[in-house]
Amino acid sequence: MTIVKRLTAAATLLAGSAMLSGCLFQPGAFDATLHITADRQFAFEYQGEIVMAGMNQLAEMAQEAEGERPCYSDDGSKERPCTEEELAERAREDAMGRQMMEGMLGGADMSDPESVAEMTAMLERQAGWNSVEFMGDGVFLVDFSITSTLGHDFDFPTFEDMPMSNSFVQVRLRDGNRARVSAPGFSPAAGNPMSALVLGMAGAFSQDLTEGEASAPTQMDMRQPEGTFRLVTDARVLANNTDEGPVDDPRGVMLVWDIDSTTTAAPTALLEFAQ
Repeated sequence: MTIVKRLTAAATLLAGSAMLSGCLFQPGAFDATLHITADRQFAFEYQGEIVMAGMNQLAEMAQEAEGERPCYSDDGSKERPCTEEELAERAREDAMGRQMMEGMLGGADMSDPESVAEMTAMLERQAGWNSVEFMGDGVFLVDFSITSTLGHDFDFPTFEDMPMSNSFVQVRLRDGNRARVSAPGFSPAAGNPMSALVLGMAGAFSQDLTEGEASAPTQMDMRQPEGTFRLVTDARVLANNTDEGPVDDPRGVMLVWDIDSTTTAAPTALLEFAQ
């Protein structure tokens, strides 16, 4: 099986679950604070990087590796020059693979300045996005802040016309005046489906290397979330998975999660409101 076919198969398999959980973005270096009061008022701030999945890099890796892959005799014992038909088939497969990857990104091409400008403008017109700056290599530097009342669930980030975007931080309201706070995007090892997608697709190269089909890079420069997530509240904390537990704060108590490449569990907490 060619590398492009392996990438397409991996993308299809992982995208099946990604349609539900999302796989497009993850935090880079960041600082985030969520403030929730006992009367359901909340404020959320996020300053730092948002990293787009390295689909373009994967496509370029696939194209380079596919171009270097030799053709073999029918019994697979000897290398031979590729025919024009075989090269044309490779080109068609490469185009299909790129189209699938671009589709998973909502048609965005981070190597195209016009696409970058459109995405930046799209984010900045949404409420809360104070500033958005594209830094290159799929990285956006953002300043986000929003205040509201928790009469509904909350997700960050959300992207207009991009339903596959995954949540870094979620607040889910429950019966009994309770809310569950979780931050699946802040767990590189366990909670972020984007890493699974990209690493799974990159693993296609490793499999081909063991079969002697190609000489291609097997490692990608995967940016990992690194920063601090704080939850400040005067609501009752029923459960949390911080290392230190609640610490006193003028606004109530504070829960702190330090996030880096060794983080294995997504931050979670269960709160109870006054009413």
